[in-house]
Amino acid sequence: MGKIRMKCPACGVTLALDEEHLKQYIRCPRCKHKFPAARQAAPATDDLIASWLTEEEPEGPQESPGGASGLVEMPYGADVMGDAGTAAAPTAAPKPMGHGEIRAVKIDRRGVLFEFPASRLLETRFRCAFPRQCMSCDARTHLRPHVVIFTSQLRDSISMEAEHDAGALVDGHNELEGFIGQKLLDRLHEVPNVPYPGNQPMPYWLCDMCSGAGCVSGQIHVSRDASRGWCRLFIRYPRRAMEFMINAGGEGAEGFRELSERVERTAENPWNSLPEVVQQRIQQWYHPKSDEHFLAYVPDRDRTRTEDGMAGVVISNTRLIYHTPRSHHQAKFGQPLELEHASGVGKGRISIITPNWTIHQMTVDRDGITRMRRALTLGRFHAVWR
Repeated sequence: MGKIRMKCPACGVTLALDEEHLKQYIRCPRCKHKFPAARQAAPATDDLIASWLTEEEPEGPQESPGGASGLVEMPYGADVMGDAGTAAAPTAAPKPMGHGEIRAVKIDRRGVLFEFPASRLLETRFRCAFPRQCMSCDARTHLRPHVVIFTSQLRDSISMEAEHDAGALVDGHNELEGFIGQKLLDRLHEVPNVPYPGNQPMPYWLCDMCSGAGCVSGQIHVSRDASRGWCRLFIRYPRRAMEFMINAGGEGAEGFRELSERVERTAENPWNSLPEVVQQRIQQWYHPKSDEHFLAYVPDRDRTRTEDGMAGVVISNTRLIYHTPRSHHQAKFGQPLELEHASGVGKGRISIITPNWTIHQMTVDRDGITRMRRALTLGRFHAVWR
């Protein structure tokens, strides 16, 4: 059976598809977009980019135009072909923007799409607007900067790093500790194969346990006069997008109110914010019931970060669970809890006291303490902090 080349209409990646899968639905391994397989794939037009953010995800097996059903999960690897050098699909320019303007033009469950003049990439403040915490899990330690790669189509920057030889563009967190603003940007390198001013490094942050795939995508269109160019930037997580927009001076701009209302109205799923490897480890000892909702995981920092998920505290709306490879305890909702907290430099120690068991000392970092307090409050536990 031969293979057919076709492009994902959402992100533009070229796929090698077996002929037997024609008239079935395909899931792109890069952006997870579902689309019917056909010999003539539609180009990634401006309308399709917009629909990527607005269309509803089909549920269950889908009936294809030809009558065959089912969904083909394309593996990420040998069947994904690089399409560097191919002609970019034409896209419509956004409506005229002021020099310093940034606006959120699409906001939905897939993420937030911004538009802004390309000239903003020359501003230090704008290029440092991403919050200095992990885009995926909110961690503030063990961070590594990645750069937005602006290309002719809206494409995932993580997936584009290898194609643009961007691995050498970033330094480890230790080398960048204490650097902010222009001093930080001076430590990063220009992005190769991207037109000016899109080649100016614009860092966002991921921790050492999150892949960041699909978190950030960039698109740029410039002429010889960069002041007349424009950019699009997609950010998957609304809360990170709102923080970015505030840092970029976008409070009060088009879409800001809608974005802030969405963040307030829809809390991001705390389970989805955990790295996949941590989720898999927690699932070995935490089995939620049908009416149970996960609220937080707080790792035990007596262990190394690479062991996250093997020990710590899980809080749901029905119970608090303390787990290590050698012990497992839980307190049901309604039981009194006493927590004693002793602060330290960057970390603290917590004792957990229940009517049936006691944990004398557990080391937590600052973010862990914040998550534990918030989860116990949201869950309305009878918790007393001392």
